[in-house]
Amino acid sequence: MYIFKPSLITTITLALLSFAIASLPGSTQPIQPIREPDHGRLPFSSLTAAKQQEPDFSGAGRPGRQTSGESRGNCPPVVLPLTALMPASNWGTTVTERPSFWFYVPYSPEQAPVGEFVLQDEQRNDIYRMPFTLRKTPGFVSFSIPQTEAPLEIDQWYRWYFKLYCDPQKSSSPKFVQGWVQRIALDPALESQLKSAAPREDAVYAANRIWYDALDHLANLRLTNPADTRLEDGWNELLKAKGVGLEIPDSEGMVGSVLINKPQLTTP
Repeated sequence: MYIFKPSLITTITLALLSFAIASLPGSTQPIQPIREPDHGRLPFSSLTAAKQQEPDFSGAGRPGRQTSGESRGNCPPVVLPLTALMPASNWGTTVTERPSFWFYVPYSPEQAPVGEFVLQDEQRNDIYRMPFTLRKTPGFVSFSIPQTEAPLEIDQWYRWYFKLYCDPQKSSSPKFVQGWVQRIALDPALESQLKSAAPREDAVYAANRIWYDALDHLANLRLTNPADTRLEDGWNELLKAKGVGLEIPDSEGMVGSVLINKPQLTTP
């Protein structure tokens, strides 16, 4: 009795024929779609997704001062010095026309009754000097460029100073910190990511190394949701992120914006 033994060529031919039949319209065997890798929007809709990409604010340094150092003059001794919440490189970026800057202030309004915020161009020309007074108690405070001032120009570098005087007459040297800010353009891809991440846009800003906006957005979330421990955890992680490395205890409270006085405008 003859037994049919298919050759290798016959086996390959039958396999190809079966594949072709399965690919015809109406075939009962489903065709699996080809999935392209997702290189689009980052999935920052939750805290878990945000942690998939740890922020990194490392970079070449610019002249600046992240902390004011030890107390001097009329300022009382403190455990932690006046500290600018910024990367160790002394600079950060923003997509905001008039950004906000955050600081840890160890003094009360009675201890440091006079404050001044100075903004300069890259050639050290004053753009303006803005006097202010502290609000309430020591803690995390912010200074926001007023809406009455001209917006920062895109791709330009600005130097800022945050000064505190511990006597009303400003007779002694101030405690101060200084750093840099550069405004960058908000491109459509980033804008789309921010809309999808609401209300946790801070994670998108951080992943894109946009320091000032990441910090300010998260700070304002903490101010409006003081009992949310997830926001507190996110805040601590951001301050301790690579390239930042700030160690400030959780017990320090969120105070909010300083009280801006009448500005003293100057001509660059």
